[in-house]
Amino acid sequence: MSRSSSNRKRFFSGTHPVSVDAQRRIAMPKSWRLPEDTEDTQFFLVPGRNKRIFVITEERAEKLFDSAERISVLDGDGMGACEDIASKMQIVNLDKQGRFALDQALATHAGISNKAVFLGAIFCGSIVAPENKEELSNPSDMSLDHLQRIEEKASALKASSTI
Repeated sequence: MSRSSSNRKRFFSGTHPVSVDAQRRIAMPKSWRLPEDTEDTQFFLVPGRNKRIFVITEERAEKLFDSAERISVLDGDGMGACEDIASKMQIVNLDKQGRFALDQALATHAGISNKAVFLGAIFCGSIVAPENKEELSNPSDMSLDHLQRIEEKASALKASSTI
């Protein structure tokens, strides 16, 4: 979870249906924003399983990037996974109304057209099409599996070094 300069934690909670305008802009739920956020505050939109787009903070993205840096450039599968995810990732800043324009590739990935739903997941959020809100299973994606294992390994290493 992200912490602001006032040390308040950012929680991603609730279910928030939103409309998508003609420029594919959607408004991030106000409860997900902190008073200290500025136009420089970035969020990372990452394609995920089950036709979801995950909304992660800069701090969470840093952890993911630190884990990914452990991949050897000679690891074809690992580098392929990084390329696949990074080529579809979108970095957004919110306008004064809390909106951002959703990239067409991510909108297509999630099946989003004129409506979307933000779903809280405590330390991150997700964006889905209303009809995919309840979808729980989708074939595994090798790239996501690979990066998940790397991030879990890094977390385990960090936990064991603090003991």
